[in-house]
Amino acid sequence: MNRIYTFVIGLTLLVTSILTCSLASADSGTRPTDYQQTTDIVVRRALSQCGMPFSWAGGGVSGPTRGTGTSSKTVGFDASGLIQYAYAGAGLKLPRSSGEMYHVGQKVLPQQARKGDLIFFGPEGTESVALYLGDGRMVEVGEVVQVSPVRSNDMAPYLVRLLGAQPTAVPQAPLQSHAPPQQVPTLPAPQQTPTHRAPLQHIPLQVPLRPAPVSTER
Repeated sequence: MNRIYTFVIGLTLLVTSILTCSLASADSGTRPTDYQQTTDIVVRRALSQCGMPFSWAGGGVSGPTRGTGTSSKTVGFDASGLIQYAYAGAGLKLPRSSGEMYHVGQKVLPQQARKGDLIFFGPEGTESVALYLGDGRMVEVGEVVQVSPVRSNDMAPYLVRLLGAQPTAVPQAPLQSHAPPQQVPTLPAPQQTPTHRAPLQHIPLQVPLRPAPVSTER
C-alpha cells in the first residue's frame, strides 16, 4: 500500500513539473506584440514598392501617383510619399513632408533604432526620410524605391518612432564632435515653424492595402 501511495505521489509531482516547465516555456517565448505585427505590415507595404521610380511629390496613402514639375509624367514616389503609403497600412496618416514628419512620434537615438523607425536626413529632417528595416538596412527612394545600407552622412541626430512609442523625455543628442558638420544648420529650415507641427491623424480603414500596379510609364 505504501509503495502504491509513494508511486502515485511521485507520478503527480512528475506531471506537475512537466506542466510547469511547459507553461514557463510558453510564457518566456517571444510573442509578437501588436506594434510588432503592425510594424511588419508597414515594412511589407514599403518593400512591396521596390523598383517603383522616383517621382517628385509623387505617392501618398493610396500608392504611387504622378509627380509635379519634371516628374509630372512619372508615376512613383518621393521619400515622404513612400512613408505615407507604408504607414497607411497601420491606419496612420502622416504629414506630407519629411520636415513635418520629423516632429511627430517619439524621438530616439540612432543606437536605439528599431525596425519601423524613421530615419531622417538634412537639417531637422528636411531633405529626406527612410524606413529602418533592422540589421543596418533601410528602404528609401533613390532613383527607385530600394533597400540600402543605413548611412550616417547627413543623418539627423534623432530617429522617429511611431509604433510602440513610449511617453519618455527626448534623449540627449550625441555630442557635437560626433555629429557630421551638415547636422548643424546655420539657417532655420523653412518648414520648421513650431505653430505648424502637424498632428498624427487616423485614416479610415478602407485605405487599400494591396500594392499598387507598377506603371511602365517613365
